[in-house]
This record gives sequence, C-alpha cells and structure tokens, in this order.
Amino acid sequence: MQREKIKQVFPGIDIIPGIACMLLMFQAYLIAPLSPTLAKDFSSSLINLAVPAFAIPFAIAAGGMILLKPAVDLRKCFLVSLAALWAGTYLLSMAWSATAFLLIRVLTGFGTGAMLPSALLLAIRPDDKKRSLNPMVLIIFALATGMTFGPSLGGWFNGLIGWRGLFRLVMIVAALLFLVYCLKDKQESPERIVQYKMKTKASSGLDWKSTYIYSFVYLTGVFHSGVFVWISYYFSTQYGLDEFHIATDLFIFGLPGFVVTLLMHYYQLDKKVVSILYIALWLTVTGLLMLMGNLPLWMAECLLGIMSIGFGCSQPLFIGILKLPRAGVSLIGPVAKGSGLLFAGYGSGPLMMFALLNVNLCAATFFLIVLVLALAYSSLRIWNKEIIKWTAI
Repeated sequence: MQREKIKQVFPGIDIIPGIACMLLMFQAYLIAPLSPTLAKDFSSSLINLAVPAFAIPFAIAAGGMILLKPAVDLRKCFLVSLAALWAGTYLLSMAWSATAFLLIRVLTGFGTGAMLPSALLLAIRPDDKKRSLNPMVLIIFALATGMTFGPSLGGWFNGLIGWRGLFRLVMIVAALLFLVYCLKDKQESPERIVQYKMKTKASSGLDWKSTYIYSFVYLTGVFHSGVFVWISYYFSTQYGLDEFHIATDLFIFGLPGFVVTLLMHYYQLDKKVVSILYIALWLTVTGLLMLMGNLPLWMAECLLGIMSIGFGCSQPLFIGILKLPRAGVSLIGPVAKGSGLLFAGYGSGPLMMFALLNVNLCAATFFLIVLVLALAYSSLRIWNKEIIKWTAI
C-alpha cells in the first residue's frame, strides 16, 4: 500500500541515476580535507591536484557528448560510466604512488564523464509536462548531497577505515548499483531523446540568457571547489586544526546552504529569492571580509554557517540550466555543455585557489569575493529576462 502511494507521488522515477550521481560527487570530494595524509602516504605534494585530475577530464568527456547522435542509447552510456566508477574507485584504493593515483583519477574522470548528462536525460518525463523537470531537479540535489557530505565524511571516517577503505566502500556501492541497473526491467525506451521548442517573441534574447546561465554554472563550480581549498587552508594555518576538525568546518559551511536551497525549492520560492539575492550574497561577502580579522574559532565557524546561508540563496537559480534547449534541437547539447562547464569549474577552482594561496591569503579571499559578485550579476540577468515557456513535441 505504501509503495503504491510512493509511485503515485513519484511516477516512474528511477532513483539509481540519482544515487550514482551522489556517489560520483562523494568519491570526487571525499579526499578534499585529506591532502596532508595523502601527501604523507605518497611522499608527494602532487596529490593536491587530485580534484582537478578527476574533474577536468570529466568535463571534457561530458562536453564531448554533444557529438553523440540524438538516437544514442543513454542507458548504455550510463552503465559504462557506472562501470568506470566501479573500476576507478577500486584501482584508487590500490594506488601505490601519487603519479598512479592521479593517473587513475584522470582515467576515471574520462570514464565517468557521461554519467551526469545521461542521468539528466534519462530523467526527462515528456508525458507529464507539469512534472517533467522534477526528476532532473532530483539529480541536481543528489549532486549537491554528495558534494556537501563527501568532504566531511571523508575527513571523519579516514581515521576509522582509512582513505583506501573509503574508496573500497564506494566501489562496493557502485558495483551493487551497476548490477541492480543491469537487472532492472526496461519500462520505457531509454534512448528516446525529447526535443523541445520555445514560445517566445524575442528569440535574440536566448543567446544572452544562455551565456548568463552557462557562466553561472561555471562560476558556481569554481566557487564551490575553490572555497573547499580556502577553508582547509584557512583553518589549518590560522587555528592549526587537523583533518577531522577541518572536515567538521567543511560540514558547517556545506549543510546550512544545502538545507536553505532544499527548502526554497520545496516551498517554490526559487524565483522569489531574486528580490533578496543581493542581501543574501552580501552575507557571504561580509563573512569573508570578517574572517580576515583575528577571530576566535567559534566565531569563525559561525561566520561559515552565515556565509553558507547567504550563498545558498543563489543556488535554486542553478536549476535554470534545465530549461535551456534551443528550438528543434535535442537536449543532449545543452545538458552536455552545462555538465561539462560545471565540472570544468570544479576542476579549475582548486588550481586557481592554490595559485592565489601561494601569493597570500588576502588574494585568495578577494578572488572568492569577486566570484560571489559575478554570480550575483549573472543571477539577476538570468531571471530578469523574459521567462521562456517550453512545450514538448
């Protein structure tokens, strides 16, 4: 009886792609606070490149899906990427040097690059126009969940089972997901790519809108990935915290914004946030400026939570990427491009932050402030434009 009710609320939604995307982000960022441990184990500082080594190849592979034909079997693409996640995490748990670790991360990034675009495209529900985007939104929140809890759980459980054990755990879950998805009955044609056409008078405005949306997606990736590096560096140098406590601070930054984003979407306040967007993002800017002072640890951690809430108010706008198909063109193009740009941001953010931290902490903090201001500018341009309505054909 209970299962029937669930099916009525979420008709035909397959949760496996969402869980897989959450796992993807979890394994990508579980090592974020573990650089000291990995550098010690491998006797190399090259391990600091672990996140870019995965994210940039992922971005290239995801963007490369633009070249695929609209009739491609998305289910096979998803299964291949899930198998790559399974194999890659197993090999990472067996890595014997920093070079081998980074090489495996690169290959895993290329192998899993189709996961996010194929998961989003498989989630489309063209027969239910009212809820057609809801499953895609669930994929986005699954990514956010993996990114929010990955660094924290990685730092907390490293002392219990070690980073190798964490990757083996991810490998086991990925293998189970692969087997379940292979055995799952195909209830509908997965290779069907839905096409959309837009109803709008000002067609020239779409190019500007797409530019702002794609820039917002990329800058969001840069900020999220860069701020993780900044928080780890800041709290280790300013307060001498170890990996476990840095993981806690990453959790303090990630959770409030995640909850705010989730609640705003649940109560359908996504577009209303534009009216308070500048105020909300100013909280993030103010928090960054205040952290440059000599503050007690408890106050610095409180500011992290406030910054998270402020930045979280911009994230419901992130769903704009799901409404970007051009007239008469399959969704593979915009989804692949958006996925590629997001992970390009995830990959380039740490590189930029490491380079700026080598200058000084103030330069890195100023960079984060500029990112927040750029996101505020892009956000308002996205939602001040004419709302474009889509109808399935």
